[in-house]
Parts: sequence; structure tokens; C-alpha cells
Amino acid sequence: MNKFLAITALSALAFTGCMDDDNGKWKEQQQVMPGMSIYNSTMMQQNISMQMAGAGLRLASLLAEAEKQNPGKPLAEIELDKGEMQDKIKVKLDKSEYTLQILLFGPGTKITKSGPEGWLISYAEGTQQADGYILEGSLKVNTGNAEQLAGTSYPDNMWSVEMQPDFVIKAISRNAVGNNEQTTIQMKDGKTSLFRDPSGTAAYVVTLENIRANFETTSSGKEYVSAWNGRLTLTPEEDESVAFSDIWDDDLKADGAAQGLSIYANSTETAPMGLSYKVQGGVYNFFSRVASNSVGVYTQIVEGSQICEFMQVGDYDPTLFPSPKVECKWTYEGGRLSYTVFYNGFSYTI
Repeated sequence: MNKFLAITALSALAFTGCMDDDNGKWKEQQQVMPGMSIYNSTMMQQNISMQMAGAGLRLASLLAEAEKQNPGKPLAEIELDKGEMQDKIKVKLDKSEYTLQILLFGPGTKITKSGPEGWLISYAEGTQQADGYILEGSLKVNTGNAEQLAGTSYPDNMWSVEMQPDFVIKAISRNAVGNNEQTTIQMKDGKTSLFRDPSGTAAYVVTLENIRANFETTSSGKEYVSAWNGRLTLTPEEDESVAFSDIWDDDLKADGAAQGLSIYANSTETAPMGLSYKVQGGVYNFFSRVASNSVGVYTQIVEGSQICEFMQVGDYDPTLFPSPKVECKWTYEGGRLSYTVFYNGFSYTI
């Protein structure tokens, strides 16, 4: 199986597309449908909050691969911010060769040096990433005294990813009548940090502090701004290398949690809805797909559990949601991905 070190947007479950009244499963599906609403809303919040961390991890993989393909040459001398050098950093997927920067960031994205200790990632307008989200504007990755992510340490030598004023995220969602529509999410501010696990293991830690974002428009005209916090530990299968060619065919283990106010309104539309997320025993694999007329890479959980929950009673209507908590357990066997939804004493497997 192919895998990849990145924990960017995790796909929401396309659950409703599996509904089929003819197979006698309709009642079982309906029993867990409220849980799927909790899951999809929580994953949307987690996904957009992780986009900055995902960009930092992808940059780390690109820089490590550039150094690996130019042994003995300092990163500063590789001149990765020049287009011709970026084109030379290529890797193989399924026997075909691709430019790594396009695989990781999509066509048209520019990566340039930003001072002596940072990089600026500028996304092309309207370019959909392989994870389904459209990123526009810029992110700045501050690398400090650690050119490579493997050289970071907590708390004095971490990487940080900063949203620039023009950075926005757009998501394709399905409206009430089943048509696709594009939603813009305004990214305001927040702190994203990346560093080696201080425990001394070959793991990396992502921390999210007060990630603030909101939908550009809402049906009520009100603005509900998130305040999302979290910590995830990512452990490569073999060692601390994050060079793409070293990790894309390995498992990435992930454990951690996130919680806080979300971009959604609570049940009375008086404040942002509180949500929480936890991943336990998570294993992520790499997959590729065509996005914006180019092959890109994304990750998908294939083992472990994701637990999503409303934080308090005022966040939801108990008459619609008999339980505030849902769990999805994932398996990947024989090339087939499946998951089981556990909600309010019921379960359903797809």
C-alpha cells in the first residue's frame, strides 16, 4: 500500500450516496444518520484547521527530498526557490515520474524564500488540491534555525505556519437539493507549530492554537468564528526522515485530539457550536487522484478510530441528536476501505 506523511484534509464520509432502500438496510442507516452529521461537521472543522499544518508537512517533505537528491550539498545552495530546480525534484508513483512540488501543492503554486528563515507558499487561484479543498492566497512557513523539520526541537526551535492576509479556503459541498456549491471560509488567524516529539522518539507533533475562521456567508447573516485547539502526534513507520521517497510507501501513525468553538452555529444560533475530535490508533495511507488537471497526493485514514462529539447540551438539539457522540472505526483489507459507524447504541458498516 502507498502511504504519505501528511495529515491534511481527511475526506468526509460520502454516506448518503450509499443509501439503498431495496437492500433492507434503510432503517439501520437512519439510526446512525444523526451521528454522521456530527462526524461530517467535526471533520470539516478539523480539516480546515489543519490546512496550515498540512502545508508545513508537505514543505518539509519537499525540502527533505531536495536534500536527499543533492547529497552533500547544503539546502541553501540547492536554490529550491528557482523554477528550474523545483522542476528537477521528481519522484515516481506507480512507475510514472512526477514533479514533486506539483504532487504536493498542485499546479501553479509558487514556493519562494521569505527571508533567511522562511518560505512563502503562494497558491494559484481556483486550483483544487487533491484533498478536495481549494486553497488561495499565501502561507508563510517560518523554519527558524532548523532548515529541515527533522532538526526542530521544542520549545525553542519549532517551525510555525502563518496565514497571510489573502489566505482563504474554499470547499465544495452539496446543498439541500443535491447540487454542488462552493463555500468560502475566511481564515483569520491562529498559531500552528510543527516540531520533533520532545520524548525523543522519531515522531513529530502538530499543535493548533486558537485557529479562527468563519464561513463567508451564512443563512442568518451572522458570523460564527471558530477557536480551535489541538495536538496531534505523527509517527512515521521507520525513522524520522520525511523525504517523500522515504515515506510515501510507509504507514503514518496518528494519535491526538482537538476541540473548541467551530465555524457552525449552535442549536439556538446564539454562539458558535462547540465540537471535539479525537483520533486513536490512526493509520494513514497515501493515495493519488487527478485534481485541477494534474495528479496530486492526499491521505486517508485506513485504520483506527475517529471520535467526534458535541461539547455541551446547548450546542445541539437533543430531539434531533439523541446522543452527542459518534465513533467511526476504519479498516483497509484487500484494497477495500470500509468503516463502521457507532452511534447511540447502533452500528452500521459500509
